[in-house]
Amino acid sequence: MGYGRHVDDAIMGSPAMRTDLSFTLFISEPSEYEGGELVLEMPEGDHTYKLEAGSVVIYPSTMLHRVDPVLSGVRTVVVGWIQSLVADPRLREALFDLYRVRRTLFERDGKSDALDLLNKTHSNLLRAFCAP
Repeated sequence: MGYGRHVDDAIMGSPAMRTDLSFTLFISEPSEYEGGELVLEMPEGDHTYKLEAGSVVIYPSTMLHRVDPVLSGVRTVVVGWIQSLVADPRLREALFDLYRVRRTLFERDGKSDALDLLNKTHSNLLRAFCAP
């Protein structure tokens, strides 16, 4: 009950889908097993997760990660993959940032000319770069 260092396959399933994001949904409580931590390798160092039942970690499928061996008890999780409409992670991040700015401006100022322009730009970027 462990899984060595890896990245998730780029294409999975039938019908085939691109895996942009991976997730681990914790079913077991941390007290039900020893070991079994999900470890994500990040530029600033490893991040370790052993969360309460019902908690989920979502991370880029391109990220190196592993599951440390379970030493006792049973670790139950659900793993899965998400295909984004936006394949490029840099564009996905930029679109998310635009979304956050749009939401902030609307909450602060309501509908405005600046918000309309941001909405137009966001929508046109989605049209240009998203697969239906």
